[in-house]
Amino acid sequence: MPKAIQLRKFHTPYPNPYDYGSWRTCTGVEKASELNTIIADSQRDRKQYSNRLTYCSQTDQAWVVCLHKAGVLDAQTTASLLRGLQQLLDSGEHGRGGENSLIPVLDNNEDLASLINLGRTMQEPMSRLQLRDMLVDFFDYFHDFMETVADFAEKHAEAIMPGHTHFSQANPITLANYALSIFDNMARGLEQLELSYKLINKNSGGCGATSGTAWPVDRELMTQYLGMDELLEVTYDCEASQDHTMHLMFSIANIAATLSKLTMDIEIWSLEEIGMLHIDPKFAGVSSMMPQKCHNGEITEGLRNVLCDLMGIPVTGLFRTKAEPHADVLAMYSFPEKGMESLAKGKQAIRHADVMLRNLHVHPDTMLRLVREGYSCMTEVVVHLVRELGYGGRRSHRICATLVRLARQRGIKAQDLTADMLDEAARACGEEPPGLTTDTLQQCLDPVAFIHSHGNIGGPAPAETTRLVAKRRLALVEARSRQQNRRQRIARGRKSLQREIDLICAVPA
Repeated sequence: MPKAIQLRKFHTPYPNPYDYGSWRTCTGVEKASELNTIIADSQRDRKQYSNRLTYCSQTDQAWVVCLHKAGVLDAQTTASLLRGLQQLLDSGEHGRGGENSLIPVLDNNEDLASLINLGRTMQEPMSRLQLRDMLVDFFDYFHDFMETVADFAEKHAEAIMPGHTHFSQANPITLANYALSIFDNMARGLEQLELSYKLINKNSGGCGATSGTAWPVDRELMTQYLGMDELLEVTYDCEASQDHTMHLMFSIANIAATLSKLTMDIEIWSLEEIGMLHIDPKFAGVSSMMPQKCHNGEITEGLRNVLCDLMGIPVTGLFRTKAEPHADVLAMYSFPEKGMESLAKGKQAIRHADVMLRNLHVHPDTMLRLVREGYSCMTEVVVHLVRELGYGGRRSHRICATLVRLARQRGIKAQDLTADMLDEAARACGEEPPGLTTDTLQQCLDPVAFIHSHGNIGGPAPAETTRLVAKRRLALVEARSRQQNRRQRIARGRKSLQREIDLICAVPA
């Protein structure tokens, strides 16, 4: 029988003040709080932007002013409605909005409150204002993340690492060149998001149920008051379609797909067997059973969980609209909620990814060692045989592929290959031996020389990286300028509407 456990008595304090160990942080390292803040902010965003009362009331303010401008409502009636709507906005309450929320504020005057519903509709453009505000907020964080990626690329312009295709070493790259690819994926995502914004920021107010309104309201004026870019003209289209929300969800899912790949690469590169980088231990976690483990679960796997949800939302959207009529139905009525969920999770993911990149510790010496031991510069030997000795490309490829096969069989690293082995490989495949010197062969296999020689447009050479980063920083400045223009347009509309509201409400109650 096994010996029974005999526990000793200890007098050390519990909990141990030096033990922060859990699955969320490594022992002896105090857990970072940034991710908790991001999650809390995401929950706050969901509550703030989902408040229909706020966005219904903003829409109603603009519509009531338009009704007054059209001569449908007199000044005193309009002023009463506007005061009631402002009271709803000032209340800070969370609710559905519309006439049902307004009636109690107007001393239960149902007839007066119902005037806000003449010819307009609740869902449109209220949901567009919700999506627009969330997207404008999202842009700021997205720009910040792109700047972090650019900083990361600039910092690691000289960090030479193996480039992979089909899970095998291909040619050497730099970590900067990899990061610039992530940046450009984000830039294309930004382009899609800006198109989503254009599709969202259209005024559908005054569409009625299907046919608009017989009241002589200036819908273009409402477009101006709401700070929207243009009018969605066809009234039936205003409520039957939700393609702008679908576009938004797929735009964010496309970004999420790239971030998911980035996160998986970081997981692989930080394996102890590889060790090209690691995430700061304050974001790592210890196993409850295995004390040797300090994994990246919270920051990498946690991020991929959010990204999986993001990629699933547009699929849910597709199934929600499948076999539905092109009409105002509940599937369309509630569809913007999926867009808001995409934006809330998308912002959470972008901020999470930003923290991850800023807390990566890179090991360039290990990266370079792995490149030197591998055979990813063998293409330069092919180039030398073609350019200097007149071998054909396929013949050179055959000789070098044979050399690599023999080296792997014998456990010989690239940095230990000799000219004799190259000649042996040529004879093994029936080709004339090149007769290079070992020095020449090793010069071809030098990853540092490889990187510096690949300075053509978009290549990994450090000088080209400097140019690429500078160009992308300029593009980011232009993107921030477009963001400023969006904010200014919205602010101008609100200012114009507020001026009209103040004039109307100057009428004695």
